[in-house]
Order: sequence, then structure tokens, then C-alpha cells
Amino acid sequence: GRLFVRIFSLPIFSKLVGCFLDSRLSKFKINSFIKKNNIDMDLYEDKNYRSFNDFFTRKIKNIEFSKDKKVFINLNKNFHNDDLEKLENCLIDLKNLNIDGVLYYDISVINIKDRIDLNYDLIWAQEHLTTNYSTCNYWYDFGVKYAYLSNEITLDEIINIKKETKMGLFVNVLGYLPMFTSKRHLVDNYLKTFSLKESDNYHIYKEGNSYPIVDNNDGTTVYSSKILNAFDEYLGLKKLNIDYCVLNSFLINDKVFEEIVKIFNTVNDENKKELSSNLDKLLEGKWDKGFLYKETVYKVKKNDKDN
Repeated sequence: GRLFVRIFSLPIFSKLVGCFLDSRLSKFKINSFIKKNNIDMDLYEDKNYRSFNDFFTRKIKNIEFSKDKKVFINLNKNFHNDDLEKLENCLIDLKNLNIDGVLYYDISVINIKDRIDLNYDLIWAQEHLTTNYSTCNYWYDFGVKYAYLSNEITLDEIINIKKETKMGLFVNVLGYLPMFTSKRHLVDNYLKTFSLKESDNYHIYKEGNSYPIVDNNDGTTVYSSKILNAFDEYLGLKKLNIDYCVLNSFLINDKVFEEIVKIFNTVNDENKKELSSNLDKLLEGKWDKGFLYKETVYKVKKNDKDN
């Protein structure tokens, strides 16, 4: 085993791999990469790519967005030092697309924005970290206009944040919730270890629940077993002037999702009960309230060795 590791780590081997990925022989990898990472090729200029590496030079089309729709781009990953130049170029290119904002995870975006004079808003979207108004106010002072609140806080905490910050807020009201993320390719490694065939969908089964799991180029993410459904709370959030209530279509059938959007767009105090029942049927009862009424409490486990 050590012999193979030494061989594969030799500079000559790395050069051979690089030459292969630059050659026409590597073109077969492109379609599987597109499928695995759910890349929408309609967003890019048509091109006959010479090789797998050439695929990463693709250019975004000059897109004309509808003027009556707001458009946001999600940069939901950590960037390494080697990526920062590409990130800055990406943020500059986005200035020409007439978008409304960029959701960011990596705070390097804040440092870059002061150099390039952005013409769109920034949305702090660090998932599990966007939990309190103090940090919202901190980033607001750096010119960040919105916060995409964590899925792991209660409705009361959302209301409190709204009262105590000048930031605009994004709040999830429907969709599967990310529970766990790893940079490692856990599914791919599992399939290779046990020589199993690939599939379009993967799930983890535990205690009678089925958790969707996705393994793509950025790593592995496990999602909640049920869909968050905050339809009953939606009108109240609107009355609080929550800026954006978000419906996430991930893993939901397109036609079903279109009907869900119609329900949210037409609900009022008079038809709320009827539409809630219709939504329940569309979701086949496979939903819950997430953490809206479950306060997250961390307990320190007692170490018996200390006794």
C-alpha cells in the first residue's frame, strides 16, 4: 500500500494526470460531472469543450433577468486562499448581470467588496451561525444589508432578532433543512469500499426516518427527514415585515412546488385553513415545524472519571 502511495505522489504522476485532463480523452468525464453537481448548462455559452479541464473555462451567458423579479446569487461555500482571485473576479462579473444581491458564507467577501464597489446587496448566510441580533448588527456596520437566519432558532428568537436589528431578514418557511455537512465524499467512499453501484438518490435510514444525503463536488450534506412547513406562521411573519420568506424547492417535485408557491401567494386570513389542508395533501403529511418551537439546548456530559 505504501508503495502505491509513493508512486501516486510522485511529480511525474501528477503531470500525467494533468496531461490526461487536458486531453480530448477526458471529455467523457464532463457529462457525469454536470449531472453529479446539478449544473444548469442553460446559464452558460454553448461550446464544444476540448477536455475536462477546458470545461472549467465556461462563460456565463449575458442573461436578461425579468425586471419584476428579484435575483440573488448564492456563494454558499468556504473559499481557500487559492480561490480568492477567482472569487473577486466572480463578484466583479456579477456586477454586469444587474442582480439584486449575493448570499455569502465566506467572510472574505466582505474584504473584497470594499475594493470593487459592488452595485448589489450582500446577504450574510452562514447557516448555523446566523442566530442572534448582536452579530447581525456587527455585520450591518460593515455594509451587509441582510441576514439569512439559521434554521435552528425558534420563532420567538426570529421575532426578537427582527425587533433588535436594522438588518433585513431572510427566513425559511418551507423546504428540507441541511443538518450535516462534510468536505469528505462519504457516499462515494462508501460505494467504492463495498463496490456498490451509483444511484440518483441516497438516503440514511435511522429510527424509522429517511434522511436524504447528497454527495457532490463540494462534499457531503445530509438533510432533514421531513420538510419544514411554516405555512401557519407565514402570515404572522409578513405582518412583522420579514423581508423575504423563502420556499426551497430542493428535492421537491417541480409541479408540486409550483402548486405550493401558488398557495403561499394566495393565502389570507379567510382562506388560511382551507389552503393549509391543501398544502398538507401536497406534502403528503411528511412535514414538521423544524426548530420553530424547539429551543436548542446544549448539555455538557458528565465525565465519570472526574468522580
